[in-house]
Amino acid sequence: MTREKNGPSGSISLPLPPYDPEITQVEDTQHRPLPSSFEELKQLRNEEEDCSREFLDDFDLTIQNIEIITPNTALTAISLSRRIPLDVAQTRPGILFFHGGGRVMGSVFTGLNSLTEAVKTLDAVVISVNYHLSPDYPGLDVVEGCYASLEWLFQRLDIFRINPTQFMIAGVSAGAGLAAGTMLMARDRNGPTVCAQLLMCPMLDDRCNTISCLQFENGRGFYTNWDRYAWSCILGSQAGKEGVSPYVAPARATDLSGLPLAYIDAGSGEPFRDEDIAYATKLWQCGVQAHLHVWGGGCHGFDLFYKCELGRQACAARTKWLIEFLSSRK
Repeated sequence: MTREKNGPSGSISLPLPPYDPEITQVEDTQHRPLPSSFEELKQLRNEEEDCSREFLDDFDLTIQNIEIITPNTALTAISLSRRIPLDVAQTRPGILFFHGGGRVMGSVFTGLNSLTEAVKTLDAVVISVNYHLSPDYPGLDVVEGCYASLEWLFQRLDIFRINPTQFMIAGVSAGAGLAAGTMLMARDRNGPTVCAQLLMCPMLDDRCNTISCLQFENGRGFYTNWDRYAWSCILGSQAGKEGVSPYVAPARATDLSGLPLAYIDAGSGEPFRDEDIAYATKLWQCGVQAHLHVWGGGCHGFDLFYKCELGRQACAARTKWLIEFLSSRK
């Protein structure tokens, strides 16, 4: 299958790997036209589907609101945990989580369902951060806020009963890119340590020039034009140019040594596929362990927004790794 595309390099013709048949049978409710103005973006935010009921109506879960106050940052967050703890006398795994939404949309609940089974099985607690969005805030300021939330939580692990050896960072899509950037910042500043980084379909590269980006200019879900739009909100006129901070766009980093091991997954039918593969490859080159899963036929968010067997398999594989890995860290 071949389609003509008009990308930044002009007209090109690329064969496309097919989507999973179950995915193509479902209406693509995630595919949105680009906003023509900041006012239109704010309207899209207001019209976002409220996905909080999935968690609020789950009898096995409890949610508490949190304020993260640091000298330079004030953020809100939620803590997600079991309603009935397994053992209040024991410490538990903890996960700092950053939501999806291209860094321009989304809420603390966007993509959080990727962690609920691990929360219930392990009696883990997830702190999901309501980080600042762009273009309201510049890209580096947003990462600084995420790093401040990491420091804040690391100083309070005992308050949340989190075992330091079972403390990790995670994110979905744009949030996974923020998690990766936060870990680069923590490494360079000799900051808090985590045992792993769970990067689900991470958004890492502002240049948007990989083969997969060119293939999926108008793909399902979060397609390449939205990727470029999001980066223009995050970086303004600097998007795609030299000098972009690797904290903001982790694919820019040349040295990934000294980072915690990573679990990275993506679909074969999404713009982020190749930048995610490249990031895992660079981790290996720098001596860091990485688990990479590329799911053939999956579009962006296929495991979170589509009810299909491929998505169930991806979620099951991720959850199995997460539970086994954190259990081994006791």
